[in-house]
Amino acid sequence: MASSDTDFDLDRQQKLHIIEWEHLDLWKFYPCAIASSWSIRCFLYPMSVVKSRLQLQRANNMYTGMRHAFVDIVKKEGMGALYRGFWMTLPQLSASFLYSSVYESSRDMFQNKMGIKSSAVVSALAGGLASPAAQFVFVPTDIIAQHMMVHKQHAAFSGGKRNQAIVEALASDGLEGRRTLGIRVAQAIYKVDGFKGFYRGFLSAIMLYIPSTMVFWSTYYNVQELIEAARSKANRAKTGKGEGGDEEMAARRLLFLDQAVAGTVGGVASAICTNPLEMLRIRLQVHRTSYRETVRRLIKYEGRRVFTTGLAPRVVNNALYSCLVMLGYETVKKYCVLPQYKDSVIW
Repeated sequence: MASSDTDFDLDRQQKLHIIEWEHLDLWKFYPCAIASSWSIRCFLYPMSVVKSRLQLQRANNMYTGMRHAFVDIVKKEGMGALYRGFWMTLPQLSASFLYSSVYESSRDMFQNKMGIKSSAVVSALAGGLASPAAQFVFVPTDIIAQHMMVHKQHAAFSGGKRNQAIVEALASDGLEGRRTLGIRVAQAIYKVDGFKGFYRGFLSAIMLYIPSTMVFWSTYYNVQELIEAARSKANRAKTGKGEGGDEEMAARRLLFLDQAVAGTVGGVASAICTNPLEMLRIRLQVHRTSYRETVRRLIKYEGRRVFTTGLAPRVVNNALYSCLVMLGYETVKKYCVLPQYKDSVIW
């Protein structure tokens, strides 16, 4: 029995339970990661449109909830409205490339140079560093896309006269039908606010995504550890202490399922914890009000709803996105490991 346990321990040491930066063939990794990210974004973008409209409306003056918003948008504006602004978010694929680079290199630094052993802590810290770097691409493309999402509905989703300046700039450009909406929105933002208009709310985006990504990564790895611990305990109860070698090896084959569950739970946790910060960010960027004025309006018009407005589609979007991204990301990493590590990967 001792020999069996020793063989399992040696096998466990040789296996890659977490694929790190040094294990990857980056020439394969980046194209595969971008293709995976684009596919998932395309599938889930309508949920982002619904979430944004729910969070931009004032006191439920347009939609009563997620289902009503979906039905109303399709009925009145057609299916195309659910993808309005999608093409303007494609540069965010480069931000995913940037995020992955900073995240993986930061993990390597925290583990190998600073000696931090906890995967949850290492990933939370690395995610906290990677997130601000990605916002340099995310913020301007989000601002343009968000204005496009509420195009022709500004009266319902605008924050007042300050936002009306963008509407007036769009109406006076005389280019409707001759240039794409995205280019016209970008020109209107530049005309009203200059270059700084594309980074309106940049601080609020950092305030949102640093805690969001830290909550996600810490939850992701902690949930995996809890699932593994619960499964090991159940196996020991079935087979008797010290006799669970085969069962533990079989449990490792469920890693893919564990990652799906952990990604889903992590996405839900980050959405719930940061919804008020998401409300602050999107209203700063679209309503064009100051931080102080935005907070005042949120308190006055939303009150306790700031914790729940747009939360349902955000939870669904985050849960699906996190689950699919983690499955895609982990699968891409397994596919792109260097040849010398191929036999060590757990599928």
